[in-house]
Amino acid sequence: MADAKTEDLLVARFLLVRHGESKVMVDGVVGGPKTCTGLSDHGRAQAERLASRFASGNENSIDVVYSSPLPRAVQTTEIVLSSASLDLEMNIHPDLEEFNLGEADGLSWDEVRTKYDLGNFEQRDPFIPIIPGADSRAGFRHRVAQALSDIAANHPGSTIFVGCHGGVISAAMATAFGLGANQWHTELAPTVTSITELDIWSSPLRGRRWICRRYNDSAHLHDTDLDPRDHL
Repeated sequence: MADAKTEDLLVARFLLVRHGESKVMVDGVVGGPKTCTGLSDHGRAQAERLASRFASGNENSIDVVYSSPLPRAVQTTEIVLSSASLDLEMNIHPDLEEFNLGEADGLSWDEVRTKYDLGNFEQRDPFIPIIPGADSRAGFRHRVAQALSDIAANHPGSTIFVGCHGGVISAAMATAFGLGANQWHTELAPTVTSITELDIWSSPLRGRRWICRRYNDSAHLHDTDLDPRDHL
């Protein structure tokens, strides 16, 4: 029998789920808190496929549910809860919101590239926002890491569903791999409604550590007309 003083303990298991296709994705505009209006019809169908996966019994059972406050994440989470008949309350956590682009909210991505100097984005000071009112890269990563840490502390040993965004998943991965603020960037591109599974473990001998169980698992969309990989 393992010595309890040296045994590894699961602090929390996160199922980080990117939202389905959103209306702002279809329109090609920045979908911040002022502009996001939720999922497209295609996105709702993708979320239904994800819900069927959880309802099948072949996925991790969920103890706790959190979501970003942005409508595309909330609607994705609501569909999973309802269609998978999960009798769980959805907790909204403001710090799970996507990278905020400040005054660029609502602009088309072409307008953003024209109006703001985004050149050498990766080489710029990560503590300084590149757009007025926007998150800095370091600030965004810190708020995501702190949000996940706080959630884990509030639900020890739980499996936690988190309806969120590509940027949030990228920031969580950077935290898990111990990347510095000036090393993290947004090259990771998780698929809509994909599942990324991250554990936090702790032991007296090894301390606190992250384990990535899977990344960008979108098997529920494979071989369907809902798979965005078919349209890249």
